[in-house]
Amino acid sequence: MIKLIEIIKDKWTIISSIIVIAVLLIYAYGCEPKTRSLINPQQKVNLAELQLEIDTLMAKSEIRFADLQRQYELKDFVFNQSLIMLETGTVNPVGIATAILAIAGLGAGADDIRLRRQRLNDRKNQPVNET
Repeated sequence: MIKLIEIIKDKWTIISSIIVIAVLLIYAYGCEPKTRSLINPQQKVNLAELQLEIDTLMAKSEIRFADLQRQYELKDFVFNQSLIMLETGTVNPVGIATAILAIAGLGAGADDIRLRRQRLNDRKNQPVNET
């Protein structure tokens, strides 16, 4: 026992360094860095989860930009058809039919999205059957 105390007194710097290194290694490998979520700021996420959130947000933004682009194209198309009718004084039946179909297509797409959301909410709110 006295020999052990003498060894500790002689090598206390090495022993304390080993203990500090061990604690730092345990901290480095055991505690994963986390940050606040982009979607839900009250939740903490790691790097992989944050990358998934970024990818999800990017995909959603691309879809929304495409939707806006289609709306601008439809608006420009209707405006151009109106200018042609005003300038020439003739009605282009193909242009009118195309405009009507485009408007109907946008309405059907919006209705489809509304129905999908409604069905998803209905599924979430259904009680679980216990058998």
